[in-house]
Amino acid sequence: MALRPPLRRTDTPARHAGPHGTPTRDPDTPARGTGRPDTHGTRGARGRGTLLRRTARLIGAAVLTLAATLTTAGPAHADFGSDYHDPVTATKPLTRPDSRSCTVEVMHEREFRNGYGNPPDTPYTSTVTPPADCAGPWSAVVMDLHGQVAGRQFDRIFSVRLGGVQVLLSSTPEPSKDGIQWNVERDLTRYAPLLAAGPQPFSLDLANVTDATYTGVYRISASLTFYTANDRWPAAHGADQLLTTGPFALTQAAPTAGRELAFPQNLQRLTAEVYARGGGACEEFAYASAPDAFAAANPSIGVCGKGPFRELRLTVDGRVAGAVWPYPVIYTGGWDPLLWRPVPGVFAFDLPAYRLDLTPYVGLLLDGRPHTVGITVNASEAQSNDVWTGQVNLFAETDHGAGHTSGQLTDYRVAPEATVGTELTDHGGGSGDWTVTAARHDLARGWVQTSHGRITTEVRDDLAFSSGQQLRDSGNDVTLHNRTDLTRTTATWGGGPHRTTTVHEGEPLDVSYRVTHDAAGNTDQRTAMDLGYHQEATTATGGHVTERSTVDHTLRATAQRHDGDRTVRTGSSTEDYRSTGPDGPYHRTLAFVDGW
Repeated sequence: MALRPPLRRTDTPARHAGPHGTPTRDPDTPARGTGRPDTHGTRGARGRGTLLRRTARLIGAAVLTLAATLTTAGPAHADFGSDYHDPVTATKPLTRPDSRSCTVEVMHEREFRNGYGNPPDTPYTSTVTPPADCAGPWSAVVMDLHGQVAGRQFDRIFSVRLGGVQVLLSSTPEPSKDGIQWNVERDLTRYAPLLAAGPQPFSLDLANVTDATYTGVYRISASLTFYTANDRWPAAHGADQLLTTGPFALTQAAPTAGRELAFPQNLQRLTAEVYARGGGACEEFAYASAPDAFAAANPSIGVCGKGPFRELRLTVDGRVAGAVWPYPVIYTGGWDPLLWRPVPGVFAFDLPAYRLDLTPYVGLLLDGRPHTVGITVNASEAQSNDVWTGQVNLFAETDHGAGHTSGQLTDYRVAPEATVGTELTDHGGGSGDWTVTAARHDLARGWVQTSHGRITTEVRDDLAFSSGQQLRDSGNDVTLHNRTDLTRTTATWGGGPHRTTTVHEGEPLDVSYRVTHDAAGNTDQRTAMDLGYHQEATTATGGHVTERSTVDHTLRATAQRHDGDRTVRTGSSTEDYRSTGPDGPYHRTLAFVDGW
């Protein structure tokens, strides 16, 4: 399925059976218009400057290359072929303890054919029982998934839950006719409190569709490995209790969801993680959407509106307590599948679980009564299947020396919504330029009285987003430059030395897409994309930096399709991943042409 961004609503193909429609397009056929619809339905200052300078150095040459790619002649390769290397990534593998371990298989080559049948074959459910030979507490718990598929099929979103808590949000690769295999590893150590409580239900939900045209059957195996603790690999420290809102689905008509939860009365620290992804003909490509004014003035080209900025706000009893700006994840069917064979887009196989520190609000949650934890999206399209789905997990750390704690929120300066600005120039005839910016500067501070003293926590968020897009020729010529820069700082004092943790993140995305037609009837489609993720995390104790880690992950991919006087179907990708941290430096680069 070769797809471009969400421009023409009239070209949206149906992708699912029953209420979701039926698949109608060969996955490898270039699509004119909208982009890839929902694959899962509704189931479901110095440090900052250093990061930005490093990011600029890494992406500067890439942007120049991106522009050059679209102006030079196409590669000499004539045909991508019917096979390609198994999906592979340059990202750093998990560091696993060398302590004694036990592996428990929870599913073996389970087939996912039709998630909308009667009955559907998803979700697959079983029970995970921690092995007696590797009893906890554990130094680590790791989940390994192995998948295989052959034939023709779309990419599919899938979720894994343990004890009702979401522990993975992922997507599948689109297969070759000859077949591919891929692996995903996921660190589940922070979910260990669930497993320490005993056997837990396990579920993997993958809604696939197969028929005479879409023949790919996904076969998935899954196992959990429990690593025992020893002097070298001590037991992992984490939460004492996990709570969850359960799955949510946010639409333009119903943009808010929530659940009442009761928290431990000796709570002393609380963090949240938010799994979230946009689905549907427009919301999957929200980062490329146009302002409403342009969409309304150019109805004939059917651009998706609401602009390119999305914000998911986490609330506690109706009070905004944190904001998530989702990473622009691009799946293996996005824009043009030749871009992602065999290297998937950043986070495509392991979507982020966004972390938010809610400790300043602990004092509001200690009365033993239920409190509502909610999630809302700022704006979204209302096209078929457009939805934001996900789940919120809460990690509660308790005071083991007290049955009750007390606390207070002392300073609250969190905006109800981000400040957003739009500059638009409509050139007429389906062409326009726009720049959209967004910003947040939030602070929350609170204290908790514990058995080891009064601890004050302050959380600061400084977030900035910008998107510049040029659209020409009714969407046949698109240039997109997006930047997201996030700085989150948590400081604590009392009960020990002053401690500050700062995380800087940079998320660049550059896209060029161009389709041309000549008088002889030849069509040429070229896509070039640069995307990345850059992070610098530091911890300072007593004014001295005690921990520092970095990640610099960049991916450059190009694709060309030419039909007419000759046939060209070619793609290339270069991925570079560098990191530093407690395990030492890591660096790997991958380069592929036509899948090999």
